[in-house]
Amino acid sequence: MEITGKLLSRRGNVVTIELAEPEKLVELDKFGSSVVSLLFTDGRSVSPKQRKFARAIMRDIANAAIGGSDADYEQRIYDRFKSDMSTYYGIEDFSMSDSKGNMSDTNVLINMLLEFCLMHNVPLSRRPLDHLDDPAIARYEYACLINKRCVICGIKADHHHITGSKVGMGNDRTKINHRGRRLIALCRQHHDLFHHEEKERMAEYHLQGVPVDEKIAQIYHLNYW
Repeated sequence: MEITGKLLSRRGNVVTIELAEPEKLVELDKFGSSVVSLLFTDGRSVSPKQRKFARAIMRDIANAAIGGSDADYEQRIYDRFKSDMSTYYGIEDFSMSDSKGNMSDTNVLINMLLEFCLMHNVPLSRRPLDHLDDPAIARYEYACLINKRCVICGIKADHHHITGSKVGMGNDRTKINHRGRRLIALCRQHHDLFHHEEKERMAEYHLQGVPVDEKIAQIYHLNYW
């Protein structure tokens, strides 16, 4: 059962909500449980920056013609990803218009587009780190690591241990436990740069590194126990 309302206040993990239909509360008695979930609607309109970036990625996919002649038109690509958003995320009737769209849903679209490009090696006309906000950057970092693509420039990459997760001298990389160690995907050029300017570049691009999970460990043949 869904009951809509307005968030009035938040103090730590305690929130106060004014219900739009308080009479529906009597229905909760039938469930025999006091556990509820909250689904917040993003009231922020799609930003021009988001819209332009999403359109640019779709043009890049169209130019690459991944999937044949049916995938060489921007609108067809848009319609396909809108359908996938409905199927995998439950986002119905997605829109990037000022009146109907919101930032969170548009970030989902952008993330899906970028992950498709990484998977199919689609050249991008714009560098993602210049156009993503912090939550989206974290997901992009993970996608780059999974697909072995440099998080800075997008070309073929390997993993880099960031400060605090580096493997010290005398340690065998094939034997140490990598669970929780943080990695980022970097090409040779950016790998060398990060060895000298890691702190500055991490701050510049708002990178945090990705904690090694079982999937990443398998891809890079790292011990994980």
